[in-house]
Amino acid sequence: QAKYLGKNGGNLGGNGASMIRMGARWQRYHQTKLANAVFSVALDEKLRAAKSKVKSLCCAPGLASTNLQVTTNQSGGMRETWVMRWAQSGEDGTMPLLHCCLAAGLESGDFFEPNNRWTGPPKKFVLDKICLKEDSRKMLWEESEKACGEWKI
Repeated sequence: QAKYLGKNGGNLGGNGASMIRMGARWQRYHQTKLANAVFSVALDEKLRAAKSKVKSLCCAPGLASTNLQVTTNQSGGMRETWVMRWAQSGEDGTMPLLHCCLAAGLESGDFFEPNNRWTGPPKKFVLDKICLKEDSRKMLWEESEKACGEWKI
């Protein structure tokens, strides 16, 4: 919803920290990932319409052991540290991004994440239906332009 994309005086919707219970912090994290995916689809659509050779690719790191978990834990946010037993290294978490940057033969609109969703080498997946909704793409694009100015493609 557009109301969550603008300034709101620092009211971020609470401070619940539990990852398992999808506390407010993790809801916000999830929403940023969703917005990135929706934006990449919207950008792909605009680039194709303009017959651009530029590609819009999307990726996710899976579960990677990085400073995000350390700082979250220090502020009481990731008490469920047992889940990190299944995490891959931060370096391995970069592999989907590196794949998108360097691999040959990728198509605009492709999405990569670890092959078993949490860990493993990059694999192409189809984005979830929630990422493909036309009204979400339109709304996010419009709100992004309000925040950053019009994008000429």
